[in-house]
Amino acid sequence: MSSTDYGVPARRRALNIIWTAAGEYGFEPAFMAFTQNGQPDLYMDSIIGYVRKWYDRETMQELFDTTGSSLMRETFDGILWIGLENCAFEREVRERPVLSELRHACAEIFFEQQFTKSRQQWMAQNSLVYALQSARWNTVLGKEPGLVNPWEKNLFQELAFSGDWDARQIADHAYSVLHRYFRFSPGRAEHSLLLLLKNRLFSFSTRILPSRMMRTEDLTFSRDSSGNGIITARKSRNAGLLTAAEEENNRIYIQNCFGLPLYNTEESSRIEQLLCSGRHQGCHIYFTDGRRQAEESIDVQTGKEPKNPASDGQIRETIRGAQAQADRNRTHYKERLHFYENCIARLSQQIRNALLVYPQPSRVAGRNGRIASEKIWRAVYLNDERIFTEKFEEEQPDFSVDLMLDASASRLQSQETIAAQAYVIARSLHLCRIPVQVTSFLSLRGYTVIRRFCGYDEMDKDGRIFDYFAAGWNRDGLALRGAGHLMQDSPAKNKLLIILTDASPNDDRKIPSDRAGGHPLSRDYSGEAGIRDTSSEVRALKKSGVQVMAVLNGEDGSSEAARRIYGDDFVRIENIRRLSDAVGTFLQKKIERFF
Repeated sequence: MSSTDYGVPARRRALNIIWTAAGEYGFEPAFMAFTQNGQPDLYMDSIIGYVRKWYDRETMQELFDTTGSSLMRETFDGILWIGLENCAFEREVRERPVLSELRHACAEIFFEQQFTKSRQQWMAQNSLVYALQSARWNTVLGKEPGLVNPWEKNLFQELAFSGDWDARQIADHAYSVLHRYFRFSPGRAEHSLLLLLKNRLFSFSTRILPSRMMRTEDLTFSRDSSGNGIITARKSRNAGLLTAAEEENNRIYIQNCFGLPLYNTEESSRIEQLLCSGRHQGCHIYFTDGRRQAEESIDVQTGKEPKNPASDGQIRETIRGAQAQADRNRTHYKERLHFYENCIARLSQQIRNALLVYPQPSRVAGRNGRIASEKIWRAVYLNDERIFTEKFEEEQPDFSVDLMLDASASRLQSQETIAAQAYVIARSLHLCRIPVQVTSFLSLRGYTVIRRFCGYDEMDKDGRIFDYFAAGWNRDGLALRGAGHLMQDSPAKNKLLIILTDASPNDDRKIPSDRAGGHPLSRDYSGEAGIRDTSSEVRALKKSGVQVMAVLNGEDGSSEAARRIYGDDFVRIENIRRLSDAVGTFLQKKIERFF
């Protein structure tokens, strides 16, 4: 494994270089460039910024997304940036002549680093991308390209993208080159085992090039049709093994974006080893309640001072976006306060009616009845005669409810409504003295983040539900495992899990290969595979005694997928005015099953 550390400070510096070159700040670039020792590549990061500055963004993003769908993505990225470097340089140097000196210095550094490499690295770098990069920097230094193979010579000539081209001409030419030289056709899935093995070889080779172009897998910040800030994530189809430094950087990123972990390092590792197995092997799970630590406090997992979230633009933008969404959630609820209060009154009354029909025995302390051995000490030391328990019927519920909210980017257009629905359900249950735990889940950078808004004994904290916001992906199966783990703390014998979802599992981390199960290659966690995994986790919860139901709101989600996952235990709320009646009816049925 490489020891290269693309840490938060290095990424921050790379971002600043890109933003400065683009003349625009705050956007998330599709690529970043780093040298072999993990430092930002000044010249290539500047080129990334100039591409943003000069060429139509939608067209370029379409090109990046299209090549990113190929099994040979690593190779295509390297080839594409050899062409983009040329046209971006030619365009920018007209206004910035000093760029020629920076380009010349970059070429010299490329060849200087050859003398520091081992024989194994030289052998690994005998790749197409390396040969083409060498040819480009040779020409920059006024030398011959040094290519012998006629096929490589012709390809290199094709990569002299002109500074006079616009974005559409660049994209069309790039598609043509990739089709003629690699038989790549945009929109056509590639499943060739030979191509997969080739890409893995190229991926290994490009990891130790003097300068490495990396696709970013961070949050992307943009605006929806109403001008509201939204947070999404770019899907990484071929995520490879990460170095220990990269893994730690991801953990710090998740912690700074979403809050401190609920568990210490030892407990987190134990839980992860238990839950992130089988179809979720290689993934991480992160539990938090959203609390943030003071700048001078200590990281509970590493014992070190944390990186300051305010010093990282991406993290700062995440926190700012989350707070803005929380404000919109609360404003939405207050503007419709009368309506939602009526919903709470109706739903809580329906729950009370169900509890009256199915009363439960409650044990109370008394001076006669069945002796409670654990209370004998009170008679000896406190002269308390109430060391017996009496049993009588009352409407005291003996079940708890876990409310879990899908917080993936597919819920971006429904965040205010989902937060309000969750609050109505939780508040109604609280008014009936039913223990409720409310959480949300999303997946990002291989982490399924489960945020707890309020625990079973925090009836006065349900207002935290309005801190809900959506981002990233959703690995529903792993989230359900996480819900099962949290439900172990339930104070009640019977447990009910209600999921507000669109029944569309979709994560950027694949399901590992399973030869014994008939899957020799890894699979995308989406579609059929995602539905099957989520369905199996629902069955596992039911087998453990947990009742499970799902709530689909509006037009979001597929009823067919929901039926395959949850059976008949789901309800679609097409109109918010039906919330109380629809959820109340289902809750009554679930309560009946407890008795």
